[in-house]
Amino acid sequence: MRRITTRNKLAVIKTCLYLIDLFYWITGVVLMGIGISAQTKLRDTFVVINEASSGVPVIITFVGVIVVSISSFGAIAIMKSNHTMIKVFTGMLLIIILIEIVVGISAYAYREKLHHNLLRSVLKTLDEYNRESQITRGVDDLQRNFQCCGAQNYTDWLNTTYGYLNNAVPSSCCKTVTRSCGRNLSKDASNINQQGCVEKLKKWTEDHIVFIGAVGISIGFAQILGVFLCYVLLRVLKEDYANL
Repeated sequence: MRRITTRNKLAVIKTCLYLIDLFYWITGVVLMGIGISAQTKLRDTFVVINEASSGVPVIITFVGVIVVSISSFGAIAIMKSNHTMIKVFTGMLLIIILIEIVVGISAYAYREKLHHNLLRSVLKTLDEYNRESQITRGVDDLQRNFQCCGAQNYTDWLNTTYGYLNNAVPSSCCKTVTRSCGRNLSKDASNINQQGCVEKLKKWTEDHIVFIGAVGISIGFAQILGVFLCYVLLRVLKEDYANL
């Protein structure tokens, strides 16, 4: 009777772990998709936001590959009921949880510094507009997609080489693109997006922080639950072997 009970426990715990592992695997696949998509579609935009950020899509893709690899390893460990493999899988989950906590705390602690660094980087990048094709495309894409102009506001363009030489802002700043759009700021200012791109990005992050936080907490909870169930599985397996 005890042996049947132990086997039932194993079946329930393994099923729960498989579901958590599947959720983790799907998360990895989604991260890979986001990374590859961003790499192909938003490469120029990342260059504008920050030169260092041009590698962000690659990092996201790499993280996705790691998550898929760990979850696949976990599935094999659970299927084989191998003590060593389950312990390694648990250790991997714990390391990832610790890394996520450190990154989250660091991002929150240095959020203002990150904002200022981003602002300085975008202002520097605006001065290279119309001189480097990738930056020009990236600036135009960013301003069109977020309906913004400049870093803090549209007047930032007047302090750039492009703005000084043309006394204008790019047409991507315009709400409605016309022939003379952006070239007569005194008369056509109402057709220019007033808010800067850094401020728009900050607002976008704040508007989506609840969703981002919910996703992060869900993943973190799944990882912690996975660690706990791995521990329980090891205990039940130990009981099962003792009853043989």
